Amino acid sequence: MSKNMSVVNIETINEDNRKKLEEQSFEEAVLALTEKLELANSLLKTMLETTHEFLVFGLDRDYRYLSFNNRHKEMAKDQWGADIAIGTRILDIINSNEERDNLRGFFDRVLAGEQFSSLEEYEGDSGNVIVGKNHWAPIKNSNGEIIGILCFMQDVTEHRSFIKEMLKEKNSLDQNMESLSFYDQLTGVYNRKFYEKELQRMDEEQYYPLSIIFMNINGMSKINSEYGHAVGDILMRKAVQVLKYGVRGDDVVARYEGDEFVVLMPRTEGAKVERALERFKKSLDEVKVQTIKLSVSFGFYTKYDESDNTESVIKAAQRQLERQKELDYI
Repeated sequence: MSKNMSVVNIETINEDNRKKLEEQSFEEAVLALTEKLELANSLLKTMLETTHEFLVFGLDRDYRYLSFNNRHKEMAKDQWGADIAIGTRILDIINSNEERDNLRGFFDRVLAGEQFSSLEEYEGDSGNVIVGKNHWAPIKNSNGEIIGILCFMQDVTEHRSFIKEMLKEKNSLDQNMESLSFYDQLTGVYNRKFYEKELQRMDEEQYYPLSIIFMNINGMSKINSEYGHAVGDILMRKAVQVLKYGVRGDDVVARYEGDEFVVLMPRTEGAKVERALERFKKSLDEVKVQTIKLSVSFGFYTKYDESDNTESVIKAAQRQLERQKELDYI
């Protein structure tokens, strides 16, 4: 062999070629995957934006936006006065405590694994009213873990026959539409709006003496912090069911705000109210969720005739509630 001739290492050449082929194949695979993802994202965006009947949004476990279509963005601006973006926390842009609590209840049900629908009424700053059927579902990763919330809201404002069928009531359509806004979505009892209407209606001689009872679930903040809102919501629903099934036909049970509820008891005073509270307390003492025992406090006051100021009666009942809470929950 000549001194000027180099030795060719066949194995090295083959290894270099193999690496080049692998790198080329990898680059081609990445390119193909990127194109597929772009196509999928484009298709998804087109579907979301051209589905005119739906408002769509997705949230992570902290209630921050992962995605939304333009219709939902417009609704958020009209209803909440907010310019939303990816990462915006939806609960931070809602001013109404009642609406915020209702939505949190829905979110936590989804994060607990539920898939369900709800019918709601929305009113924007412009005064327009939207009746929406919301379809809620959890977002899961490849391991089946729940990582977020997906909501499709179908605008059924114009679908009067559909709304009537959903409500299953025999009243007129206008009455049905109004009743949509009278229920607390989380607990199933009436909301504060309905309570205030009923209080005004019952402020008449035929309903006196009218007793107003306030109930507060003690330690809800601590329960939500330690066990999660889903557990707290279950506890709240169980407590409210005791009230709901323990009152008479003409009594009214409503969610006043947060973890506070109110009961209107017409033609009832003194010992009769005390006996009702004892019944409530006895049943509530049996309520548990996991190892958590329910703790509640009551306060009430009675309006005997039109000379009693309604606001003063309410404040007196709430003061009694606060005093009782100091005794019941340390």
